[in-house]
Amino acid sequence: WTFLKDADGKMRIMAHHSSLPYTPGSPVTEEEVLAAQKGWGDALVKIATTYDEKGFDAAKAEAEAVIDGGYGYQIAPVLFKPTLTTGDQVFRPTREGALSYFVGGNPKYPNDGGFALKGWRNCQIDNAAIFLEGNTGTSVGNVILTDKDGNVTKVDKTWTFLKDADGNLRIMAHHSSLPY
Repeated sequence: WTFLKDADGKMRIMAHHSSLPYTPGSPVTEEEVLAAQKGWGDALVKIATTYDEKGFDAAKAEAEAVIDGGYGYQIAPVLFKPTLTTGDQVFRPTREGALSYFVGGNPKYPNDGGFALKGWRNCQIDNAAIFLEGNTGTSVGNVILTDKDGNVTKVDKTWTFLKDADGNLRIMAHHSSLPY
């Protein structure tokens, strides 16, 4: 409160500020990062099996749900560098670009064959390290994918997760590459 005596000698309120105290959200935990990673792997397998059992449209709908539920495109551009991209379409900061990478079928991205449609049946996460700071968590390590024929693909993976206003972890950075 700030008061000022006016010309008639009456006290007048000149400034008044009122607010609730700031309460930061709960910090990201290692358990939450591990659960988000497992959710991503399970979702990749689900997209692949949905494609095999129900076709492209069902797999695309599943991929849209995964992107909307797990990535932070509704917050800001996501720093997404998928495994198998080249040229001027390497980075996918938009939802449209991410969806095309996962299921293909978008003429704006003619080289996308649908990474999530490759018959994945198992996904294992092998973290080298996890860094936690406030409402973010970053992990680096390998993702080991097995397809329906038993072929194994190992990728180097870095994720940064952000805890959103509702307390959900969202992927805000996702870098993936084949080991050199």
